[in-house]
Amino acid sequence: MNLKINDLKQIGKGCSKIVFQHPHDQNKVIKIMNPERVSKFGGFNNHSKFKQRFAQGIYRHFRRELIQYLQLCKLHYKANSFVFPVETPYGFVETNQGIGLVVEKIVSPNQQGVTLYELCEQHLFEEKHEIALKYFFDACCDLHIVFGEVNIAGIMYTEQRNNKPEFVLVDGMGEKLFIPLRAMSKKINAHNIRKVEFNIRKKMEQLLASPPL
Repeated sequence: MNLKINDLKQIGKGCSKIVFQHPHDQNKVIKIMNPERVSKFGGFNNHSKFKQRFAQGIYRHFRRELIQYLQLCKLHYKANSFVFPVETPYGFVETNQGIGLVVEKIVSPNQQGVTLYELCEQHLFEEKHEIALKYFFDACCDLHIVFGEVNIAGIMYTEQRNNKPEFVLVDGMGEKLFIPLRAMSKKINAHNIRKVEFNIRKKMEQLLASPPL
C-alpha cells in the first residue's frame, strides 16, 4: 500500500513532522517527515552534507521513538503491559513522501486532538488537568521515559484512552545524546524531566496570564 499524501486529511503539523488521519482506521494517525525539510540524501536540508548522510537521517526521530517504546515494553515484560504515557506505535506504511509511522490517535472528550499548549492558551486548564499533568511527569520519571526534545505542544490530553483524564507524550521522546547518559541513568533522566517540567510550567504560566484566544 503506497499512500498518496494529497489524498489524506492533514490534522497536525510541527517543525519537522506532518500528521495525517489514517485512511482506514479512525483510531490511528500517520506521521511523515516534512518533505520541505528533506534533502536528496534523506537528511534535513539545513544540515551539512556529512550530517545529512549520517545514520538514519530524518528517520532518526522515528528510531528514537520506537526504541523508547520497545524499552518500556521490555521493562514491563512480566506485567505484559503495552500502554504507557507515550503514544503507541503500530508500524510503518509507504507513502509517496517517504515512510510513514503509524501511531495511536490521541483525542480529547470532544474527539479532537488538544495539546497542553492549547488548553492553556484557551484558558481551559482546570484542576483535573493539573492532577493529570502531575501524574504524567511523575510517571515519566518512574518509568524512565527519556525526553529528547519535549515541549508544551508535544503533550496531548485525553480522557478516552483509559477512561480517565491523562496526558500523553506524542513528540520528542527518546535519547538523542551521543553518550546516552539519560538512558543509562534513571536519576540523571529524572533530573532532566524535572528541568523540562519546570520550563513547561513557566510557559503555562505565561499562557494562562495572557488573554484567552
